[in-house]
Amino acid sequence: MASEIKPALRGDTTRDALIEAAISCFARDGFRAASLRRIAETAGVNEALIGYHFRSKEGLYLAVFAHIVMQIRQRLDPITEEIAKVLTLPDENLDEAALRGRYLPPLSRLLDDMVNLMAQEQSAAWSLMIMREQQYPTAAFALLYDGFMTRILQLLTQLVQRLSGAKSVTDARLMVITLLGQVMVFRFARAGTLRHLGWEQIGADELAAIKAQIRQNITTLFEPAGKRCALGNGSRS
Repeated sequence: MASEIKPALRGDTTRDALIEAAISCFARDGFRAASLRRIAETAGVNEALIGYHFRSKEGLYLAVFAHIVMQIRQRLDPITEEIAKVLTLPDENLDEAALRGRYLPPLSRLLDDMVNLMAQEQSAAWSLMIMREQQYPTAAFALLYDGFMTRILQLLTQLVQRLSGAKSVTDARLMVITLLGQVMVFRFARAGTLRHLGWEQIGADELAAIKAQIRQNITTLFEPAGKRCALGNGSRS
């Protein structure tokens, strides 16, 4: 029995090692410049095993993005499933305060989880690869978009519509993009952000400050219309 299991375990270990090595190499060098020989050397395996496990360089590249999607979904699926359930509840008898009480907490938790993800060192290499795909999409972008982006964007759009009363889906989608920008800047513009804030790193205290500021931003954004006007008038006095 043990002899039947060991080859599969070795195969899984080799495949995992190649994916981790490929993430590092593709993130640093990009798809075209990354060398299969370098990837194999980094993984500590024979280059021929790339063909065995992934068939080609493109196959390895797509496997890397499938791995990234899986890792992101493991972190975000619990809160997205919670949001999906909340969105099935009827709103007819809720006033503005009740709507905020229902939808702001899961929105905050999703953004908190995304901040946690963006702050992890593991996401640095992912972000470089995702950013390239955003600028120059390949078949890998479809894996990203269909794998997790579209679900998050759709759920956020529905939350924003219910919180803001946006009449246009386009307006709600634009608001979602600006909300996500508050999170993504801490990874995609990390160096400039840290320099501006005078931080050397994003540790526990910095992470707490980021989350608190984003929560304050969205609370203010979704204040009832009358209160927003009052706050605006007060700021100009």
